[in-house]
Amino acid sequence: MNTTLPDAGAAPAGQPARAFPTQETNLARILSDPQYRKTFHAQLKRYNPVIVALYRIGLLPLIGAGRTIMLLTTRGNKSGKLRTTPIGYFKIGGDIYLFSAWGKGTGWYKNIMAHPGEVWIQIGMRKRRVQAQTLEDPVEIRRVLEQLITESPSQAGHLLGWDAVRDRLDHADFSTIINYVLIVKFIDVEK
Repeated sequence: MNTTLPDAGAAPAGQPARAFPTQETNLARILSDPQYRKTFHAQLKRYNPVIVALYRIGLLPLIGAGRTIMLLTTRGNKSGKLRTTPIGYFKIGGDIYLFSAWGKGTGWYKNIMAHPGEVWIQIGMRKRRVQAQTLEDPVEIRRVLEQLITESPSQAGHLLGWDAVRDRLDHADFSTIINYVLIVKFIDVEK
């Protein structure tokens, strides 16, 4: 996908607005730069098997990677085999979310759609069955983004380029995220 991100200078009611994600973030670069996207994806494919192995033996959770990386296990939509992918996540309002610049074309998303009852996440050493819910309502997406910014400005800075000192929610343009980023919420099936 070659997406031109909105200009941060366009603002409602003549007020200065900033578009998110900002150009310097990985998310923005993946969305707007096909070469960067291709290179980034190649690196993920190369390192994901190692990350899964280190996560499963407890090494990555031990050093704190479980705070930002989870293992997502799905049943393959074509193969029927269980597939595990390390993926970044965010805890927002006590719920687990992931943001994907790859959209609905990713293998793990297709697997979830084909086998919605066979989805597991592992955070740290705890693995649990979950239901995946795709966020599509722009109002709900904005609410989740605002909650992320409020609860965890440093994570919002990393993902979105949010500057807690300079940026204001009433002058934030999240249209790129709403239009191009897949957001999935995971709900525990077993309590």
